[in-house]
Amino acid sequence: MEEADKMTEIESTKQKRRILFDQPVKMVLLFFHFMGFSGWFGCVVTGSEVWILFSIMTTLSGVLLAIRELYKDGFIWLAVTEGSLTLLKAALLAMAAVLKGYEVSLFTVVMLCGLLSSHLPKEIRERRLF
Repeated sequence: MEEADKMTEIESTKQKRRILFDQPVKMVLLFFHFMGFSGWFGCVVTGSEVWILFSIMTTLSGVLLAIRELYKDGFIWLAVTEGSLTLLKAALLAMAAVLKGYEVSLFTVVMLCGLLSSHLPKEIRERRLF
């Protein structure tokens, strides 16, 4: 499949499904996601007890953000760079829960993946990987 076809496929799904008040909803979810992850990561780095509120806030807002993307783009979102990075972040967070002692390193990679998925140019973020 040519590159232009891949981009057309992703763009065409965006035009099909719209969410009422999409940008304000996204901003609110991102705010809670950022606050939750910041608190969670801060507790992990300082060796403090992690407040359950941080992990719940991060998980719930992350799931809602992923559902939002899946609704807008369909399951093709999982095959593009942004969706693949999101799946990687979820896997790393699950690994951090199991691999005690590696949480700081895994959370740092999660943060890097989050920065990449939100700040890469649109052409790269929406590029189909497989």
